[in-house]
Amino acid sequence: MIAAFRYELRRLGSLRATRRVPMVAAAVAAGLGVAAALAVSAGAAERVVAMFRLAGTLPALVAAVVIGASASGHERHYRMRYVTLAVVPRRAWLTLAKSTFTILLSALTGALVALAAALGYALALAWAYAGDRTLIPDGAAADPVLQGVAPAAAAATAAGLLGLAVGWLTSWYHASVLVAAAFVVVGTPLAAGRLVTELPAVGDGLARAEQSLRDTPVLSALLNPRVLTAWPPLRSGLHPIPPTSLAATALLAAVALLGLVAGAVKWQRG
Repeated sequence: MIAAFRYELRRLGSLRATRRVPMVAAAVAAGLGVAAALAVSAGAAERVVAMFRLAGTLPALVAAVVIGASASGHERHYRMRYVTLAVVPRRAWLTLAKSTFTILLSALTGALVALAAALGYALALAWAYAGDRTLIPDGAAADPVLQGVAPAAAAATAAGLLGLAVGWLTSWYHASVLVAAAFVVVGTPLAAGRLVTELPAVGDGLARAEQSLRDTPVLSALLNPRVLTAWPPLRSGLHPIPPTSLAATALLAAVALLGLVAGAVKWQRG
């Protein structure tokens, strides 16, 4: 088992995707945070500001999909599976190592991107209004920096597991990664919003689960009502609910786990 974890850690550390993608995603998210703050200072419509702030969560999900797909599909794409199996013949341990590192790297990427977006928004807002908080419009003040970390990390973890499953299940590496990223960014929020709308019992269950999370002492200070919610106060038109909302994350996690089981079985038998 230790050999599998050591090998997988070295392999993932040598990939450009795991080294560069999180940094690029954080830079993009910070830029979107700055754009949202500048939109506020320019008197843009609330809908425009909501779009920028919503977009700040997307780089984390895309980056997590790429990381997960790199953990599994990279070997298939470059015909390196047999090298991996020659070094670590026990596929079960490799599966565990890939899943563990995907979860850790995806969660860290989600947290990093959320912090970058929050800092970009807060710093740009302070610059635009010369540090005078009384001039900031109601509802546009920067949230505490850490409040978006937990939802983003959870959603990125689910996205990373989906990428891992896609890498195992498909042969077309780059195309499958693009499809998985589109599903995470667009398909999951739309499907989750429709599910919650048409099944009130699901919405009620999510509301109770969300309230339980908010009542947890460790998490209460890390959850932003505008990020982790089944019924957000701001609707963008493109996404009925944010991609990092509890409903979207729960649906994405369910799909990812099903795909992960199927992918792991295929990997074991392949």
